[in-house]
Amino acid sequence: MISERPRFPFVLSLVCAAAFAVLVGLGAWQLQRLHWKQAELARIARLNASWPQPIAAVLVLAARGQDVELSRVAATCAPAPRAPARLKMTTDNGQWIARALAPCRLAGAPYAGVIADLGFIEATRGQTEPGAPVIPAPVRLTGVLFKPAPPDGPTPPGFAPYLLSVETEAPPEAGVVPAPYAVSAADNLEYVGAYAPTWFGLAGVLAGVYAALLWRRLHPKS
Repeated sequence: MISERPRFPFVLSLVCAAAFAVLVGLGAWQLQRLHWKQAELARIARLNASWPQPIAAVLVLAARGQDVELSRVAATCAPAPRAPARLKMTTDNGQWIARALAPCRLAGAPYAGVIADLGFIEATRGQTEPGAPVIPAPVRLTGVLFKPAPPDGPTPPGFAPYLLSVETEAPPEAGVVPAPYAVSAADNLEYVGAYAPTWFGLAGVLAGVYAALLWRRLHPKS
């Protein structure tokens, strides 16, 4: 008696082909992110070695449509009265803490001012709903421009569409510790693109398993 020839597993083949394409696609995407990460790390390295530029000159470029994010700038803020700080809640070492945001009004710049992130308010550490402390208006600031995403609240009319992440403040404000975003920017990129070998490896394992199953299906033991 002649045994029936095993049928080719079309459904299994389609499922495996689709899964293989997804895994390879994820690996390729991770490789693209790896290239972007390397370029971004090089950009951050140049930033860390750069000298602060006057903020007015940098904002002129921004007003012309140029992307000036990650520019290191120095700003002298116009005199202003003490006012309650706008707070942005975040975490530091597993504890809730508030960052102090304050307007830095500028003279001789294409924008009326820029919102400055002055850093952590140590008195708010561990609190989830701290009151807004009254702090002096900033005077001289050095820091890096970032595009806030999502926006940290309403921006005064005419202000630059950037957030000044403060690295140094003079005179320093007691109880406010600068915590610039640029310090942790490289750490935040640590795992970007790191999983490309994993996705390609899983695609290889899937291909091997499929090949073994197909061989056993088409070559059954007599």
